[in-house]
This record gives sequence, C-alpha cells and structure tokens, in this order.
Amino acid sequence: MTATTAADRMSSTVVTIHPDDPVTDAARAMLDATIGSLVIVDDENRPAGILTRTDFVRLASDGESLTGADVPTVRSVMETELVTITPETPLEEVTTLLEDHAIHHLPVVDENEQVVGIVTTTDLASASVDSS
Repeated sequence: MTATTAADRMSSTVVTIHPDDPVTDAARAMLDATIGSLVIVDDENRPAGILTRTDFVRLASDGESLTGADVPTVRSVMETELVTITPETPLEEVTTLLEDHAIHHLPVVDENEQVVGIVTTTDLASASVDSS
C-alpha cells in the first residue's frame, strides 16, 4: 500500500496573481473563485508569496483605503514567508507543516519550482470525510 501524498489531495487549479496587481483585483479574484487564498507568482510562475482572507482583515483593520488612486498593491500586503511542498510530500508531513506554521494553505511546486497545485485545510477535511 502506498502512502497518500499531496498529489492525492491537492487542487490542481490554482488562482494566481502578480505582486504588482492592485489588491482590489486580488479580492475580486478570490470572490469570483470562492477561495480563501491566492498564490502570488513571479513572471516565471514561481511562488513569491501568498495572500489570504486574513491579510484582507488585517488591511481593513489598518484602515487602508481600497478606492481611489492609492489602492495598495498585492506586494504590500502579501505574506512572503512561504511554505511550499511537492506533489510527493506525504500527507502526514503536509498536516504537520500546516499545524507547525499555523497556516491553512500550502502551495505545491514541481521540481522547477513552478506552482502546480495547492493543499488547504479544507482539502484535508474533505478527504477525512470521504474516507469515513
């Protein structure tokens, strides 16, 4: 029996955005896709950060204006301390990383550091329900 890996649970459709895009574009992308995070990528589709609902809560609590000419860029609010995994990462390690870093989203990258998926706590919860 083979161990379950990130590839078995990841969503391979990942919504990404560029760091220099306005946060309003990021918010719209998250709402349109009904997701809780965006992976921020550079021009080569390598992960540069992540933007989550929590970042928007922080932005709102700071009183940032999201209208007019001074809309912040994704770069100014994204989290750059990014934890990534590969498709071969065992699910047990995925769970440990999520817990140890107190995060809910892990971008999955291939051997060229290209984003190929994402594993979220929601993915793990649905897998748990499916296996019961």
